[in-house]
Amino acid sequence: MLSSRLLPSKSLLALAMLLSMAAHAVASDDDASDTAELYEYLFPETKGRAARPVAPSESVFAAPEAYRPLSGFASQNRRTGWTAEQAAAMKEAFKRKPSAALPLPAESGLFDPQQQLGDEPYAALIQKYAKEQNVSPTLISQIIHQESRGNPDAVSPKGAQGLMQLMPDLSNKFNIDPFDPESNIKVGTRYFAEMLKKYGQNDLALAAYNAGPGAVDKYNGIPPFNETQNYVSTILAGVTRLEASNQ
Repeated sequence: MLSSRLLPSKSLLALAMLLSMAAHAVASDDDASDTAELYEYLFPETKGRAARPVAPSESVFAAPEAYRPLSGFASQNRRTGWTAEQAAAMKEAFKRKPSAALPLPAESGLFDPQQQLGDEPYAALIQKYAKEQNVSPTLISQIIHQESRGNPDAVSPKGAQGLMQLMPDLSNKFNIDPFDPESNIKVGTRYFAEMLKKYGQNDLALAAYNAGPGAVDKYNGIPPFNETQNYVSTILAGVTRLEASNQ
C-alpha cells in the first residue's frame, strides 16, 4: 500500500480541476468570439438571442436555456476557432444564390390565341397541340428550334429523336413514331405541359424538359449545368423576339 503522504490531498485535486476548467472556459470564450458572426449569418433567426454558443465549461446537466436553438452548430461538439478564410468559405457555401435574371415572356406559359407563328414550319401543328395542352405556342416553337433546328429526323448522341428530341421510353409510352412530326409535337408538347404544371414557371419547366425533373428537384431550381442554363436562356430570349415581332 502506498503511503498516504504520496497521494495528493482532496483539496489539491479539487484545485487542479478548477484551474483546468477555468482555462478551458477562457479558450472556449475566445473561440466563441471567432464564430459569433458566422453563427448569426447561418442562423439569422437567432440574431441577438443565441450568438454565444454553449461553452464546454457549462454543466451538461443544467436545463437548456429556452432561447438556444437545437442546432448542431451551437452544440458543444461544434467546430470552433474559425479562421477568416474558413468563415468566408462557409458563408459562401450557405449563401442563397440569386436566381438568374431571365426574361419570362408569357409568364404563365399558357396558350394565348394572340400568339401567331406566321409561316414558321409546323406552325399549324404547334398551334393545334399548344391549344390542346394549354401551353404557349411560341415556347413550343422555340423548344423545337433549340432541340432539332426543325429537323424531324434528328437524333442526338444520347438517343433523343425527332423535332422535340423525345427519348425512346417516352415515345414507347405513347406508342408513337418519334420521326413523325405530328406525333412528335403532340407528345413533346404534352410532356412540356406536364413539366409546366409541375413547376409553374417557364424557366423551371424548360430546365426539366432539358435535364429532367429529377435534376430540377435535386438543385431546387435550374441545375448548374452550362447546357441547361444556356438552353433555358436561349429559348426564353427566342420567345421574347417572337412576341416582339408580333406586336
